[in-house]
Amino acid sequence: MTERQNRAGILLRQIEHQRRERLRPVFLQMGLTLGQGQPRILNCLLGEDGVTQTHLARLCGIDAATISRALDKLERAGWICRRQDPDSRRCYRIVLTDTGREKAQQVRQAVREVDQHTWHNFSEEEMEALLAAFERMKKNLAGE
Repeated sequence: MTERQNRAGILLRQIEHQRRERLRPVFLQMGLTLGQGQPRILNCLLGEDGVTQTHLARLCGIDAATISRALDKLERAGWICRRQDPDSRRCYRIVLTDTGREKAQQVRQAVREVDQHTWHNFSEEEMEALLAAFERMKKNLAGE
């Protein structure tokens, strides 16, 4: 690994850490826990409501045990409910409640604000170059 590659890896971790630290107080004020992926779950459900727990775990990039605990907490808070899948008695669909939808919209707004701050003063050309680099990194990590 070159010094430049090492520095890039360090910067990516620092950026993600700073982003989480900016979002942490907002999410804590909402009653959400970052480490269990609750904000990510709400955000994913806002985009695709009524999915199975397995599908939701894949969408969010969260393992089965972690998502199960997070969903239990979100259900106790009244933000999601588990509904029996009409096609399978063993399967449940995860659905946002009205309160959960409001929370999810607050999560999405908080993320938008942090993202606006993050990408402030980036030109279209810089954004295109970054997106291309991120896509290539993602493909490399996926083994493509």
